[in-house]
Amino acid sequence: MTKYYCYLMELKQNFDYEVPVQNIMLLVRNQFDMDEKSMNIELEVDRGTLTVNMKYIGLKCLNSDQVILCRRFQLAVFQVLMDRKAEKLAEVLCDHTLGNNSEIDYLLLPSNYVGQSPLIDWLSVTSVTFSYEKACKNHVNCNADILIQIKSGLVCTCMIQNSLVTTPHNGHAYIISGLLTNINANSLLRLSDGRLMTYKEYYEKRHGINLCYSQVSFLAGRQIFRVQNHIQRRRKQKERESSNPFVELPPELCCVVMSPISISTFYSFTFLPLIMHRLESLLLATSLKKMHLNHCVQNVAIPTMKVLEAITTKKCLENFHLESLETLGDSFLKYAVCQQLFKKYQNHHEGLLSIRKEKFISNTALSMLGCDKKLPGFIRDEPFDPKDWMIPGYNCGSYSLNEETLCNAKKIYVRGTRKLKFKKVADVVEALIGAYLSTGGEAAGLLFLDWIGISINFTNIPYERHFKVRAEKFVNVQHFESLLHYSFQDPSLLVEALTHGSYMLAEIPGCYQRLEFLGDSVLDYLITLHLYNKYPGLTPGLLTDLRSASVNNNCYALSAVKAGFHKHILQSSQKLYKEIKETVESFQELSLEYTFGWESEKSFPKVLGDVMESLAGAIFVDSGYNKEIVFQSIRPLLEPMITPETLKVHPVKELYELCQKQHYELRTPIVSHEDGMSSITIEVEANGKVFKHTSTVCDKKMAKKVASKEVLKSLKGASCS
Repeated sequence: MTKYYCYLMELKQNFDYEVPVQNIMLLVRNQFDMDEKSMNIELEVDRGTLTVNMKYIGLKCLNSDQVILCRRFQLAVFQVLMDRKAEKLAEVLCDHTLGNNSEIDYLLLPSNYVGQSPLIDWLSVTSVTFSYEKACKNHVNCNADILIQIKSGLVCTCMIQNSLVTTPHNGHAYIISGLLTNINANSLLRLSDGRLMTYKEYYEKRHGINLCYSQVSFLAGRQIFRVQNHIQRRRKQKERESSNPFVELPPELCCVVMSPISISTFYSFTFLPLIMHRLESLLLATSLKKMHLNHCVQNVAIPTMKVLEAITTKKCLENFHLESLETLGDSFLKYAVCQQLFKKYQNHHEGLLSIRKEKFISNTALSMLGCDKKLPGFIRDEPFDPKDWMIPGYNCGSYSLNEETLCNAKKIYVRGTRKLKFKKVADVVEALIGAYLSTGGEAAGLLFLDWIGISINFTNIPYERHFKVRAEKFVNVQHFESLLHYSFQDPSLLVEALTHGSYMLAEIPGCYQRLEFLGDSVLDYLITLHLYNKYPGLTPGLLTDLRSASVNNNCYALSAVKAGFHKHILQSSQKLYKEIKETVESFQELSLEYTFGWESEKSFPKVLGDVMESLAGAIFVDSGYNKEIVFQSIRPLLEPMITPETLKVHPVKELYELCQKQHYELRTPIVSHEDGMSSITIEVEANGKVFKHTSTVCDKKMAKKVASKEVLKSLKGASCS
């Protein structure tokens, strides 16, 4: 006897369709180690959404004959669905293809209720053993008791009404759901060109077949369902089901292959590869939690689905992926590392701090840490393809598995190898930081960082300042405190935050760069966290766009000018003074209602954005590293903040996505530099026509943005004309 743990899969289709789904019984050799919430799955399928509720219902022992029968059944159903034919069924059901590897054995069987108890639908399972001789021998107590002529002889209608049949004349397979009592060989058939002829005439002209039983009712058949990749249904539909998959079949042309088996059983099995793929993915995420992450963050009940989101790349084409968590984790990592470096190396200037920061947060550094913790093996980086799905119990040469033992002595089976870029491993590390941060707060995020190999201590180390100046001599402290809604305990921080490197006075020993280094990370994290918490239902990627449009020099520069900070910057550079003056004058042409977006076609002096960051850093230090106080002070200056409704995609990204969608050729940008100016030519070939624009400004990024924006205008104009 073989012992199986039984799970009932209750399927609920959240859409209207004439074929209902049927519950499925999953039998596995080892009990799942997953939390109950993870056992409830919602999937996008071809007609809407499908809800799968899994329940553990107990142990069940099967004898060897039952195990073989179940394997034969599931192999037969899946093979028919994969091939959409039944001609190879006898070959694949040979004993040598059924496999006998109990370590990876599981069974998927139709289920029905007897009273309140879910049971295996053994009547459907035995359909794989159908034979005419056995069917006639066991045919007793039938209410129908009507014989019908099929290709192999006379059978009762009860044997064919729920069956899988083949039609040897064309090699097709069909699912039979009943009899069409109003249609026979003499009935009229309307052809695609509108002509009418009898079915008898049609089969004679089309197939050269003379139908002998003119008065026998036809069978209601359906073409075999496609096992579609439902994950990609809204992104890519290469194969579309025919508008009318139902057919009328003369019984005399049909051979019964499986009986009794309902159309609902076949339809339900079309979802199982996708369901098992999701279940396997959840088990993978659970293993990562149990084997690694719970050792460091034991008090955080992180949902398995959150871990799965963090290890799923955009390439998987799911309706979730790691990008939002990666954006959140990236901002927190930068915030934590910069804060630690600022406190620890109090005599280092911004350049040295940045070098040290890169050693912690670069893609290379993060990917090496991830590899040390064996994370690459958990990363999901390929879209699901039913063609590559392994039919359970099928021992075929195209499926080869290698056994490996993990650090906790658990066995896993791997199929093939793959290559991952360093950046993808680094992205997953950042996404896992985001997953723990969003679930358990900063304490959980820090514990994960410690586990991955980045030790951060937020202990408030005294900041030894060598900046003894009378602040009121250089800065209108009261004015700034009024603007910032914050009273400084050490006003000299204001002087430091407003001092440009060109301001060479013995009384002022340093410039704003250290505070800018710190404030940059603080503002980035605060804005990202604000957006993540305020818009929890954002689609993956939108958080990244919101963050990019909110956290950049242009946004901060606009806010600084609106607040009048440019008037108080301590600097002694004529060139810088001229740039600031020209920028402020040009602002009169812009609307200062908004401080975000990509509308401006001019580069703003970096000092304007730097001052916003250095002021944030000054408040952060003065308040004892209280980020909430920083946000309360700086946020009003950034209002109105960006929302999903006011977001405008960056022209460079918008052009790239348009070219991908429309299959336009986006050529490599042509870049040149002369007399401190950057020229970039953006060129796109679309529908046989070339669209290009050259922009020349002092900033390379701005040149690319302006050129992309102009090419976009031309492309959109051409499509409208």
